[in-house]
This record gives sequence, structure tokens and C-alpha cells, in this order.
Amino acid sequence: MVIRWELALFTILASAALSSIAQAQAEAAQAHVAAARAAVSPKAANTQPWHDFNSAFNEMCAEPKPGARPQPVGKDIPSEPGEAAKLTPTPREKWYALPAKVFDNLYYIGTKTESTWAITTSAGIILVNTNFDWVTPELLDELRTFGLDPVNIKYAVIVRSHSDQSWGINALKKVVPSARVIMSEGDWEFLANDNSPAKVKPTKDMVAKDGQKVTLGDTTVTLYSTPGASAHNLSLIFPVKDGNQRHLAGMIGGTTMNVVQGGVQVFPDTQTMIETYIASAKRFKETEDNAGVDTIISIHAALDNMFEKVDALHSRKPGDPHPFVSKDAVDRFSTSLSNAPKLNWLGQIATSFS
Repeated sequence: MVIRWELALFTILASAALSSIAQAQAEAAQAHVAAARAAVSPKAANTQPWHDFNSAFNEMCAEPKPGARPQPVGKDIPSEPGEAAKLTPTPREKWYALPAKVFDNLYYIGTKTESTWAITTSAGIILVNTNFDWVTPELLDELRTFGLDPVNIKYAVIVRSHSDQSWGINALKKVVPSARVIMSEGDWEFLANDNSPAKVKPTKDMVAKDGQKVTLGDTTVTLYSTPGASAHNLSLIFPVKDGNQRHLAGMIGGTTMNVVQGGVQVFPDTQTMIETYIASAKRFKETEDNAGVDTIISIHAALDNMFEKVDALHSRKPGDPHPFVSKDAVDRFSTSLSNAPKLNWLGQIATSFS
């Protein structure tokens, strides 16, 4: 009987302790999400609508769905319906976006949702990300709008092994066989072992290292390992030109996360995934701060209101600031992204204890 009472007392105390932990975790989650929310809008007067980052906040701060089943692991597991759908061409009016010259040496040739960029140099073009295999050739052809020839693409930097960044590698190589493709070791390995169809699986090429500099002519792009969106995804810093003004752009290589993707176990568990992402986001923010990055270039147009900024660029008057240049925006964007995921992680822990 004494043992039963001791066991009951232990159970009560343990339950109270777990409940206290859950409450502390929930409070911590809300504190982080408050920090992310505070970074969404600028505090200065006379700001523009595109300086708000509600889209990024809403994407990253969506609370996890309770009871979600873990995705199965295996090379033969069928692709998730959303990913499988990306293999089928969609009507042009649903994806087409006008290409844009954003800086003197930077061009947007992506779709309405997935970003593909071209950096021009004195010795050729550095492409940043491909796209879906069926649309990449059309996007490359958009370079001709600006008098640029796709055959001059020397490098393609792929920030992560996801469908909207990497599935167009083989399509690119058909158009420009000589183009060198750069991706992290882990993402090359992922694409070799995921459940994507053979037609989008590329042959391994150049392996990116943390801090590696890719120099082409007068331009150097620096690559940083920022695991989180994938186990080894990359983020970039590179120079952009606006007349006689020189600026430094930063591209965070991913904002969405999956423990399992494409039948591959990317991270051992949710906690590891979120902690990895947060550490990477903080590190890249510090890197941007130290380098003096003052321009956001994103992998998805909605994250930083890219199309609104392009519209503003078209109506820009002499002497007006460049819509893409804002050190404050860079700081807030990075702060929001590094705090927002904590709601997911801490919220899940709190839920498991309740």
C-alpha cells in the first residue's frame, strides 16, 4: 500500500512538473513569436507597403497541426501529392511572371511563386536556382529579353535540394551543357536517394563548401552552409550594382522545414530540425551584419514582397532610393525568420506535455 501511495505521489508530482514545463515552453514560444511579429513592420515613418513581412511571418508562425502523421521513409515511397503535381506543366497564365532587371547585374527570371535569378558578370552569368524541369527552359529563354544569351551561363548555384530549386538542373544542362552546377554535398546525396523520378535526378557536379567563394570575372558570390530548410542548404552573399552605387545582397537559402522529405529522413526529429534551423538563421544574420548586407534577394517572391518592389522600381524617379535596398529590412527579415520557427518547436513540446 505504501508503495502504491508513493507511486501515486510520484505520478502527481511528475505530472505537475511536466505541466509546469509545458507552461514555460508555451510562454517561451509566445515570447519568440512576439519578437518575430515585432520585426514584421518597420518602426520608421514614411515606409512603404513592401517593407512589411507579413507573408514570411504567417508562413513561419503557422502552428503545427495536431496529430499529424510522420511521413514514410523509403526510396520507393510515392511522392507526396503536392510534389508529384509539380512534375506536370501548368497553364502559362498560372505561372508566368514578367522578367525584371532588378539591379544592373541582377535579373529575375522566375515564376509567380518560385524565384530564379541571373547574376551577370564580366565573364558570363551565374544562375541562382533552376525551377521545375518543364519550366526552366522557358525561364532561361527570358534572358534574351535583356540581350543576354543563356549559353553564357557558366555556373548554377542551387541553394537546396527541393523541387522548385533543383528539378530543373537536367533541363539547364540540356540548354547549356557546359554550365557547372554547384550544390552542397548533402543535397547532392539527397537528390541521389530521394523518391523523385529519374528524369529530374542530376549527375553530381561541384560540391559547395562553407565560406566558399565562386568568382566569375568581376563578381564573387560567397556560399554559406545554413542547414535547416534541408540538411545542408546554402545561403548566399553577393554584390549588386545600381549605377555608381554598390550594395551587398543576401539570400537565405530556405524558410520551410521537413523532418522527412521525398522519402528521406532529413533530420532525426523535429527538435533537431528546428534547433538546426534557428542556429543557422542566427549565424547567417550575424554574417550579413558583419558583411554589411543591405539588400534582400529571396527564393520566393512572396516572402519579401518582391513583385511590389519591382513595380516600385519601374516607377522610380532619379534620386529615389532603390526599393530593394534597406538595411533595416534586412535586419527585420532575418530577425523574424530566426524567431518565428520557435513557435512550432516549443508549441509541439508544450502540446506533448499537456
